[in-house]
Amino acid sequence: MNEMEKESDINLTEQKRSKLVSQLSIIVFFVTFFYMMMDWVLEIHVQSFIYIGFLLCSVLTFLLNYYQRLDAAKIVGLTFFNGLIFLVASSEPFETGIHLHFFSAGVVAMIIYGFEEWKKGICFIALSLCLYLSVFLYDFDLITYRFFGPTESRIFFVINITVTAIISTSSFLMFSKVTFKIEQSLRQNQEVMIAQNEKLEKANKELDRFVYSASHDLRAPLSSLTGLINLSGMTSDINTIREYHGHMQNRILVMDKFIKEIIDYSRNARVEVLEERINLKSLIDEVADSLKFVKDSSKILLQNSIDETIELQSDVYRLKVIFSNLISNAVKYHDLEKPVPYITIGCDKSGSNYVVKIGDNGMGIREEHLPRIFDMFYRAHEKSEGSGLGLYIVKETLYKIGGQISVDSAYGKGSSFYITLPVTPNG
Repeated sequence: MNEMEKESDINLTEQKRSKLVSQLSIIVFFVTFFYMMMDWVLEIHVQSFIYIGFLLCSVLTFLLNYYQRLDAAKIVGLTFFNGLIFLVASSEPFETGIHLHFFSAGVVAMIIYGFEEWKKGICFIALSLCLYLSVFLYDFDLITYRFFGPTESRIFFVINITVTAIISTSSFLMFSKVTFKIEQSLRQNQEVMIAQNEKLEKANKELDRFVYSASHDLRAPLSSLTGLINLSGMTSDINTIREYHGHMQNRILVMDKFIKEIIDYSRNARVEVLEERINLKSLIDEVADSLKFVKDSSKILLQNSIDETIELQSDVYRLKVIFSNLISNAVKYHDLEKPVPYITIGCDKSGSNYVVKIGDNGMGIREEHLPRIFDMFYRAHEKSEGSGLGLYIVKETLYKIGGQISVDSAYGKGSSFYITLPVTPNG
C-alpha cells in the first residue's frame, strides 16, 4: 500500500471516530432528558446542576467535534462524563447500576483512541476504573444522597444496564464498521496491485521481446542494403545495378513498413482515444483505396457490402490502422491460382455491437498457427516478409477502443476475421 492509500485509510478511521463522538454526544443528550423524565415520574429529587452538567458535556463535546477539534472533544467528553457519573454514583445506592456507565466510558475511550493512541485510551480506562473502585469501596456523598426503594432501584438498574448496552454496542458497531471498511479497502488495493503487477509483468516481457525482435528486424534490411551497395559498387553492368537498386528499394520499403508499425504500436499505447461519428462503409472504402497500388491488388476483387447508413462512435485513426492491416494482409496472402481471388467485407449488428467480417479465399492459415497469430512478432506464413507485428497491433488497438477480434481459417481455402466494435464508447 502506498503512502497516499495509508493516509486515506487513516482519514477514513478518523472520520468514523469523529462520527462516533457526535453520535455518542447525541445519545448522552437525549438519555439525560430521559433520566429527567424518569426522576420526575418516580418523584426522585436530583440537583439540577447534574442534568445541566450532562447536557453541557454532550453539547460542548458535539460542538468541539463539529468544529474539527476532535482531540479536545475526546478529552472533554470522557473527563466530564466520568466526573459526572462519579458524582451521581456516590449519591445513590449501588443497586441502581449507575456504576455500569464506567464500563461504557472505558469501552468508548479505547475505541475512539484506538491502537494508534492506546496510551491515552488506557489512561481514561484507568480513570474509569479508579472512580468505580472509589464508589464501590468507600461510602461518601459528594452531593445530597438520594434514597431509592427496591422497585425504583430495579427500574433504574434495568435502565442503566440498557443505556450502557446501547452506548457500548454503538461503539463496537462503529468500530467494526471502520475495521470492515479498512479491510475492504485493503482487499481492493491488493486486487488492484495484483492486476497492475500482472500488467507490468506482461509489459516487461513484451518490451524485452520487442527490443530483441525490433533490433533484429531493423538490422536485417540494413545488412541487406550494405551488401547490395557493396555488390553494386563491384559491377559496371547497368542491368545488374538496376536489379540491385530494385532489391534496395524493396528492403527500404520493408524497413519503412516496420517503422510505421512501431509508430502505430507506440501511438496506440500512449495517445488517448478520440471518438467521433464515423460512417463505417466510407472509412473502409478509404482504406481500400489507399491500398490499390499494392502489388497484385488490382487482380483481387474487393466487395464492400456494408450498409451506407451504419455509423458508430469511435477513434477514426485506430480504425484505419485496424482495417488497413487486415485488408493489406488479405491482399498480401492472396492466391492468384483461384479463378476469382476476392476479399469480402460485411457488417451485422449483434446487441450493442457491430461485427465486421473480412473474408478472403487466399492461402489461409494452418490450424496449429491460429492460437498464436495475434502474438507479438509471430509469423504464421513461411513466405512472410513482415515483422509479425501487424495482427498484434490490430488486437491491441481493438482492445483500446473496446473491441475484439477472432478468426476462422482453413489452409488453402481462405480466412475470415471477425471484428467486434461497440456502437458507442460505452458499448
